[in-house]
Amino acid sequence: MTTISTRTLAFESSTPAPAERPSPSDRPVILVLLGAFWPGHEATGPNQSFRSFALALKDEFEFKVVARDRPFGASRALAPSGEWVDGGFALSHYCAVSAALGARGLGEILRATPYDLLMMNGFFDREFTIPALMLRRRGKAPRRPAILSTRGEFADGALGLKSLRKQIYLKFARHFGLVEDVWLHATSSHEAEDARYRCPFARGVFVAPNIRQIGKLSAARASPNYSSPHSSFLRLVFLGRIARVKNLAFALEVLKDVMSPVTFDIYGPIQEAGYWQECRSIIDELPPHVNVNHKGEIANSQVPETLARYDLFFLPTHGENFGHAILDALSVGVPVLISDRTPFLDLERKSAGWSLPLDAKRAYVAAVEAFAGLDHAGRVRLERGARCLAEQVVNESDAVSKSRAMIWQALEAVGGQ
Repeated sequence: MTTISTRTLAFESSTPAPAERPSPSDRPVILVLLGAFWPGHEATGPNQSFRSFALALKDEFEFKVVARDRPFGASRALAPSGEWVDGGFALSHYCAVSAALGARGLGEILRATPYDLLMMNGFFDREFTIPALMLRRRGKAPRRPAILSTRGEFADGALGLKSLRKQIYLKFARHFGLVEDVWLHATSSHEAEDARYRCPFARGVFVAPNIRQIGKLSAARASPNYSSPHSSFLRLVFLGRIARVKNLAFALEVLKDVMSPVTFDIYGPIQEAGYWQECRSIIDELPPHVNVNHKGEIANSQVPETLARYDLFFLPTHGENFGHAILDALSVGVPVLISDRTPFLDLERKSAGWSLPLDAKRAYVAAVEAFAGLDHAGRVRLERGARCLAEQVVNESDAVSKSRAMIWQALEAVGGQ
């Protein structure tokens, strides 16, 4: 057993797991509250992250995931509610969700499902995380060891959106001790610093990168002579929820000042209808040589092949704790134009694109124009740089061993029950 002397201790290295491992029939059960999960496609990042996480560790732990039974705002369920579904790497249970009360039946699931560790996603998630924390606090659910992935929500850009509501909840959570026995999970040291600063009243902070794997390049793209075919229009792509945090409106404002012919395709569900109307108003003001199309949701399995059809990935996000869609673009050799509020920084030096501050709109315009003016050799250099960066991120993360150590540390900590 490991004794923890302070609640704000961060675990940023791979802590050795215990010498004795459980037999396959005696694996600890990890119950994961995820929100958006297959068969929906509205949250590519968490889906990809959990799937890779469970596949990498399924021989050591048994995973059960509880999720919403329909996309955000949809009236029709996409998955059967009230029963466990075997997905091969995890059992999944889908719930209807009430805007006021969160996931229906969550308390009964927490009480009736045997599990050793609870994992939650999103500190400010009102559908699963907050109801689960309240149920635990009121004694309506077991207070077993728990880990809460912050998903970048404590970064300045993300915390600045609906900030009053979030600040009120932070004070509420501190006053009532909602996370005093809950470990926070960050995917980088920078995210961990944000978590410790914003939420020092949690039990502690683990640092474990997201587990991701990237596939092989197609035979054509792997060829030394490959470069994506040029067209008369520069092909830009956006992939993400249409929500203020993803900053689509800023991307559209940038395109107002771009002189080169551009096609900008947008993939992702409309999560904030009012924000989408703001974006539509900007689209109506764009010059004729900028063509914008909203393509709607895309299946997670189709993301790589879809992104590979474009020249440049454009996501000026207000903040990402990781940026799965960014890695997806890099992994298929597509350079990226993103904000400097993700872990993917210094991209110009790495010949993989641009990572720019959001107060420098003209720099974004200049980046698009510079890319449009590249010759064949210039495009090839950025495409190869993008793929090399993706491979480097995955190879250097040591994500599996750090995730394994995180789980065992939480399970073994004194006072975890």
